[in-house]
Amino acid sequence: MNIFRESEGITRRQFFKGSGILLASVIVTGIFAKMGFKISAASDEYINQRIAGMYSLDERMALRKSHQNPEIIRIYQDFLSPGEVKPMTEKSERLLHTRYGQDIPAFMEELKHTGTLGSQPAA
Repeated sequence: MNIFRESEGITRRQFFKGSGILLASVIVTGIFAKMGFKISAASDEYINQRIAGMYSLDERMALRKSHQNPEIIRIYQDFLSPGEVKPMTEKSERLLHTRYGQDIPAFMEELKHTGTLGSQPAA
């Protein structure tokens, strides 16, 4: 009779041992997940406070737009577009826009040769 013979496979002790390990790993994962949610919530709260602070600082500033800043207007009138305020001149595009990587050495040489970097006489 086959029903009384033990089948080969997992024993009762192995089953409980495996179940215990699985339960422990689930508990540990749950603890770490809960910590992650708390950290995420704290991070979101900090970000929201920072955003509110930046908006309140911006609202209190007298000059909120760069094109209305008298110092910027003066830079355009004196240097970037002499005599007038034209924001999209070739000189302002070349000097105010960021260059990255391999473009920088050639750009520095161009500025040296055109006299816009370091070789101008002091006024």
